This record gives sequence, C-alpha cells and structure tokens, in this order.
Amino acid sequence: MHRMKILGLVASAVALLVVGILIGHFAIIPSQVSWLKEMSKDGDPKYSRQLHQEIQAEEIHKNLQFFSSRPHIAGSFQEEEVLVKYIHNTWKSNLHGSKIYNYTVLLSYPNASDPNYVSILSADGVESDLSAKVEKILSPDQNDSTVVNPFNAYSPSGVIVGDPVYVNYGKVEDFHYLTRDLAINLTGTVAIARYGHIFRGDKVNNAEKFGCTGMILYSDPADYVVGSLDQVYPVDWWLPGTGAQRGTLFINNGDPRTPFYPSTDSAFFLDEKDIKLPKIPVTPIGYNDAVKYLSKLSGMEVPRTWKGNLNITYRVGPGFASPYEKSKIKLYVKTHNVEKTIRNVFGFIEGQYEPDRYVVLGNHRDAWVFGAIDPSSGTATMMELSRALSKLLQTGWRPRRSILFCSWGAEEYGLIGSTESVEELGKMLGHRTVAYLNVDLALAGNSTLHALATPILHKLLFAAAKKVENPNPDEVRAGRRSVYDTWLKNTPSSQDPNVPYVGNLGSGSDYSPFLQLLGVSAVDVSYNYDQKYFLSSYPMYHSVYETVDLVSRLMDQGFYYHQAVARLWGEMALRLADDVILHFDCVHYAETLQTIVNDVQSSYGPKLLEHNITLSSVKEAVGEFLQAAKALQSRAETVNRENPLEVRKINDQLMQLERSFIDPLGVAGNIYYRHVIYAPNQHNLYASSSFPGLASALFDIENDPNQEQRWQQVRKEISIIAYTIASAASTMQDPRSIGNTQL
Repeated sequence: MHRMKILGLVASAVALLVVGILIGHFAIIPSQVSWLKEMSKDGDPKYSRQLHQEIQAEEIHKNLQFFSSRPHIAGSFQEEEVLVKYIHNTWKSNLHGSKIYNYTVLLSYPNASDPNYVSILSADGVESDLSAKVEKILSPDQNDSTVVNPFNAYSPSGVIVGDPVYVNYGKVEDFHYLTRDLAINLTGTVAIARYGHIFRGDKVNNAEKFGCTGMILYSDPADYVVGSLDQVYPVDWWLPGTGAQRGTLFINNGDPRTPFYPSTDSAFFLDEKDIKLPKIPVTPIGYNDAVKYLSKLSGMEVPRTWKGNLNITYRVGPGFASPYEKSKIKLYVKTHNVEKTIRNVFGFIEGQYEPDRYVVLGNHRDAWVFGAIDPSSGTATMMELSRALSKLLQTGWRPRRSILFCSWGAEEYGLIGSTESVEELGKMLGHRTVAYLNVDLALAGNSTLHALATPILHKLLFAAAKKVENPNPDEVRAGRRSVYDTWLKNTPSSQDPNVPYVGNLGSGSDYSPFLQLLGVSAVDVSYNYDQKYFLSSYPMYHSVYETVDLVSRLMDQGFYYHQAVARLWGEMALRLADDVILHFDCVHYAETLQTIVNDVQSSYGPKLLEHNITLSSVKEAVGEFLQAAKALQSRAETVNRENPLEVRKINDQLMQLERSFIDPLGVAGNIYYRHVIYAPNQHNLYASSSFPGLASALFDIENDPNQEQRWQQVRKEISIIAYTIASAASTMQDPRSIGNTQL
C-alpha cells in the first residue's frame, strides 16, 4: 500500500511537470515568435526621417567654433587633454559608453625659438632673401601663441648649402626628365618642388634617390589660386602668398618605432636609427618667398607643363643666374622628433540583436594649426551626428547592430592613431566590423559630393545620397532636390553615366588601416569644390588660415553643406546598422573587376603578348567571381529573414568578401598595403592603383636593365591576382558546396 502511494505521488509529479512544460512552452513561444518577427524587420523608416530632422546646421557651427578655437596639433595639451576629455565625457553621457586608448608614439615638431628658413648665401657668406619664419597674421582669430611654425614632420635637422634646382611636382617622371632627357647630375643639389599631384613624402623620397641633399616645398598659385593674386584671403578663399603648407613626410602608417604592433606599455620600440625616415632636411615656404629663388635660377626654360602662375620665367637650374651665379641656396632646418602620448576616443551604441557587429564611423581630431577644415569640419559633423543618434535612443530606437564612433589622434603624422588601434584591436575589429565610414573633413568646397569607396558599398552610397536634401538652393530650383542629383550632374561616372563617379581608396586618411590591414570595406565622403578649377587641394590646406572665419564667411555660411554630410553619414550608418540583410552589392564588385581587367588589356595587352603573357587566368577568375556573386545576391534576396542563422550566414559572406582580397605578404612587397585589388600608387601615397602589384611591376619596365627579372615579376603578379579573385569567389559559394566536387 505504501509503495502504491509512492508510485501515485511520482505519477502526479510527472503529470504536473508535463503540464508545466506545456504551459511554459505555449507561454514562451508567442514571445519568441514576436521577437523573431521584430528581428526579421528592417529598421523603421521613421528613424531616418527623425535623424535628418534632428541634425542641426547651427549645432555643427557651434561645434566647429569649439574645436577650432585654438591650435591643436597632435601631442599638444589642447589636443590630447582638452578635446579628448570633452569628446569622452560627451559620448559617455549621451551614448552607451566611451573609452580612451593611449599610445606612446614618435612625433615631430619645429624649434619654436629657432624657426626653419631658406635664404640665398653669397660666396662671402652673407645671407639675403630670407624666407618668412612665420606666416603673416591676416585676421584676429589667427593670433595665438601656440601656433606651430611651418615645418614638415620627420624632416631631419640640418643646415644645407647647395645649388638650387626646380623639380616641378617632384614626381618620379619629373626626376627622370631632369636626369635622362637633360642629363643633369642632381647630386648635392637642393630641390625646389611645388606641392600637388603626389604625396609630399614621395617627393622627398624621390629627391633622396636622385642625390639631392635637401628639399624646399612651396604652393604655386597655379595649384591654389584662381584669378588675380590680389583677390586672395581674406578677400576670398584662395591661398595668400604668405601661406605655407605643413605636413608629414613619413611614407608609412602608424608609430614609426612599432611597425605592425601597437605602441602600448608592452611594446618593443625601435631605435630612431633603425626607422625609415627622411634623410634630407625639408621645409615648406609660401609662394611670396618661392619667387625670390625661382626667379633667379639659371639653366633652360622649363617645359610648358612645368610652368606655374608666378610672374617669372620658370627655369630648371641648377644654380643661380648672374649676378648670383656664385651664390648658393641655404636651407636651415631645426625640426626634431619627440616622444608623446596620443589618444583615441571610442563612443559606443550597443546593438539590440547583433551587438558583436560594428558599424564604425571615424574622424581624426588633430590639426596642424586651427584645422577648421581638416579635420574639425569632420569632427564638428561627427559630434552632431552622435548627438542626433543619442536623441533617437531617447525615443525608443535601438540599432540592430552596434555603432562605434572613433576620434583618432595623430592622423596628420601618418594615420598613427587609427593604425595603432587597428594593430591593437585588429583581431576583434577584423572579425566584427561591418564597414568603416570615414569623414576626414566634411567639406573642401561647396560644389558637389566627393566620395571614395570600395565597389561593394557604391549601392549603399547612392541610396543614401538620394535621401539627403540638397543644400544648394540654386540646384533645388533647377529640379535637383537631392545631394545625389547634383553629384550625378557634376561628376557622372565615365563607366556608367547613369551613376555618379566614385573614386578608389588610396591611403590619404584613416580608412587605410581598416581596408589595407583588415580588409574592411570602407567609404570616405566630403563636399568638394568645383573640379573646373584644377586645384591640387582646397587652397588653405594645412596653413594658419584654415580658421572658422574662412569656413563660416567664405565656404559654408549657413553650415548646410556640413549638415548634408552629417545626414549622408548618418543615413549610411542607419542602413548598415538596421537593415536585416546588409546593403552590400557584390555583383557590382564583379562588374568593377571586369572593367579593371578590360582597362589593363587595353593599355598593356599588346606589350604583354610580346612576352607571351596573357590575362586569361584573371579573366577566368573574374568570370567565376561574377557567377558566385550573382548566386550570393540571389540567396540574399530570397533568404528566410525569420531564420537568424540563415541571415547571419548571408551577412557574414557579404561582410567578409573584402577580407578575401587581403594578401598577408603585402602588395608588391609592401606589407603596409595588402589589398590586392586596391592599394596606394607605388609613387603616390594619396592615389589608388587598381591591381597595384601589377601596376608596380609594369611601371617604367622598358627602362629596367634586367628585363627578364621584371617580366617574371609581371607573370607573378598576374598569378597572384588570378588566385586572389578565384579565392574571393569561393567565399561567396553556398557553404554547403564545400562537399560538392564542383567547388
């Protein structure tokens, strides 16, 4: 009897357990179903509208006044303490969190009490025609004791005396003209080069290779002024003759002492003697000073394409003409390197469903002087975008994926801040970053949008630009209501006139370590000046005149162009953070690869055939890539959005595609740049090359004495391209096909 009672109690307990499980099952499933349904929806369009409305032009103006009120060169108190703490505290209060990362790095500064200069030194040792040691103050907001005098970072100090020689833009082709066509021996000369066309560090590198002992850089009016030299700043936005362009000469990225590793407390630091830094002294001057030296040069008159817009006869040199033929040019440089602490600030909005997927937005914070354009126009815009998104958080919005804001330090010295973080956090960022959206400067002009991007992001970029209200009332009256409309009208693509032109990414800003080291798809946007001007950059680039007065009075009076960039930036971030399926277009990537191959075939096909080389393997790989891309795009369009595992699988394939173009051995032997499809031009860090390894192998190949070795390198580069594209195609295959013999 007792045993029967026990069995009865057990049976009752089991029955109750079953009933409880059933109740729990039917109580939980509806909430799970509801959760899955919410998770399978794209972000509510109302948040896009709210974001656009929330972004205020006047708030960006206020931000710019704050960030550009004082000079804030990397390593300074204003930069690393005042601005860092402000950004950190703002994001800590408004977002889900903020963190500061510190790095001890090597920076470079001029001697404040012993400025750099250039002069003419007579045979009896008398100096004349000294260049200005500081830039002339032209408006009250430039009068600040912490302004750093004109210099080129990482130049060695030294006093150089030699014959001057004009080398145009200092491109390798310019040096070839001087040494091959004119048979000039440049050994021991001091090169005078005008800014523009290529990165200044490449100019100096070329000068070193051809035997120059020093270099003087200046901004010619042909590249920075349109119209009369009487109508320059402060009358108009053109560069005055007293303006000098600062800038780094370092041709790699990150802290020079810790290549490929972060400059943290545990770092191993190289000695300065083991670092590849410039070996010849360099300094910049204004064109009012440059004319003193260029006008006195001897030698033949330069070719037409070498002539600038100074009122002189441009001559090559070397040396001065009578009565200065016994005089030399003197270059006095006291620039020195210093160890400093720089800081990156991260602000974080945690994603609701995929918190481990990051949409990363970045802008650097440091400036050579006031930096009202570069970078503070971008910083002011980023701070307003983060404020607007914080307001959305208060209304109940929460992104599907996380959004990460990054304020980088020491970008101007060689992308140091962003590179150090990528080196320290690369294992995490490489696996989790959806895309990197960069705004270095929000505007360089007020004509039209300027964008650089990897092809997989073009579709997203176009869609976002169509949703942003046109900031130009004249364009709106002409029927072009969106940013996209004016962009398409002003700069249509040469490949497809139905879409705007999007440039390729070189290494001019903080997108570089994300793209080149991690293989993260990236975009960089800004408003730009009218390209009919053929300027080398916006006129006040890296000068003391880059102030709030310049921006608010002469470039963007209502800050509506800044506002448009903020809206575009935010729109792209929202789509990437909130869409169930990532707004990536791998088919367009395939079409772009086909275009690149066709261009190579058109330019080099006959020359390749002369050496029994074809592009057939590359063409076959691109065909495989296109087929795989179409299949992946089809699966993305038909995926069951209520199956989070299937969604994740598709998104991972889209997100990881860019990674498959990374070669860990580097492109053309340069391990700083690893993207086989796009990397900086071999002779210009700012510009991008398609198939950069092949471009490097083919450059000036006809003049290489070792023809067999060079053409073998061409064969190798073609093999690498074919392999890489075919491997990338395999990553887009249906994962189940790994067991299929047709893989």
